[in-house]
Amino acid sequence: MKLRRLLPLTALVAAAVVAGAGATAPASAAKTPLGYAGSPFAGAAQHPDVPGGSAPAVAGPLVNATSRNWAGYAITSLSTPAATFTHVHASWTQRPVTCPAADAWAVFWVGFDGWTNGTVEQGGSSARCVNSTPIYQLWWEMFPTNAIQPVLTIDAGDSVSADVAYDSTTGKFTITVADATQHTSFSTTQTCAAGLVCSRNSAEWIVEVPGRFGTSDLFPLANYGRALMGNAVASDDAGHGGSMTASSTWQRTRIQEQDATTTYAVTEGASRNGQNFAVTWAHQ
Repeated sequence: MKLRRLLPLTALVAAAVVAGAGATAPASAAKTPLGYAGSPFAGAAQHPDVPGGSAPAVAGPLVNATSRNWAGYAITSLSTPAATFTHVHASWTQRPVTCPAADAWAVFWVGFDGWTNGTVEQGGSSARCVNSTPIYQLWWEMFPTNAIQPVLTIDAGDSVSADVAYDSTTGKFTITVADATQHTSFSTTQTCAAGLVCSRNSAEWIVEVPGRFGTSDLFPLANYGRALMGNAVASDDAGHGGSMTASSTWQRTRIQEQDATTTYAVTEGASRNGQNFAVTWAHQ
């Protein structure tokens, strides 16, 4: 799902194979019209933030930015020429949600792109309120080719992990999401659609409110309390790898979810090793 970014605070297809479940979810199946296909707010300004004692010395610069529908972290390459990202991973416990509105929703994911361009290759978990009842699922998406593709139903409290990897020899993306609690998982291999460029110039760890398909409207944000994301690591094609603070060539962006009048979610500082952080719900 493409983000919609704002001015800074100071200015204000292969089958998805289900392992352990004995089922498959073909990528050609009817697409659920749930993703956001709005236009990006390009060129959002950012302002620098001096890294504090929580970041090791090797870390690259940290900047702060805001988005109307994303909260979390993105990294981009400072190398010349810029490196492209080849793998991103994280794990989390699926938060139980309450429904401040009957159709509220929150998704938790890792992926490439979307921060500075118009594609996103992503996978994760979802907490969606259907008539005020939460439903939890694992999903993937290749934005803007398709909307969210739900694959497996899970429970609140389940241990989830997600990986997105790019194979330069095949030009394909593999999106894998697993539920260690229920011992189920899926993996789907996808290609960038004709006419699109999936440049992999950013990697992200995000909590998001999706938008209504084909419109610029967002769903209400389901109340997930304080969500913890851990084991957040990435690698690029220049040989750098590890947490978001592992390389001086990676610029980190901490993203707060807000608009000009309302804060929807707050992203906390990352742990010293750069692998763990929390996002706290603030408003629907």
